Amino acid sequence: MIKFCVLCEKLLPLIFEEVKLDCGYRVDLLVEKKLIVEVKSVEALADIHLAQVLKELSYNKALCPL
Repeated sequence: MIKFCVLCEKLLPLIFEEVKLDCGYRVDLLVEKKLIVEVKSVEALADIHLAQVLKELSYNKALCPL
């Protein structure tokens, strides 16, 4: 059995230039500290959902949003 480290409702820091906010944004699931999973329960994804994923990707290039 393969086990993964999965953190729920994880607060991540936001760093912009020299300013760091310890709880800049929250992700639904963070898997192995590398993969962001945003859970949506909607009939269809809207542009705002794509914008959220792109925003999170721009905040931390080391993470992979899903």
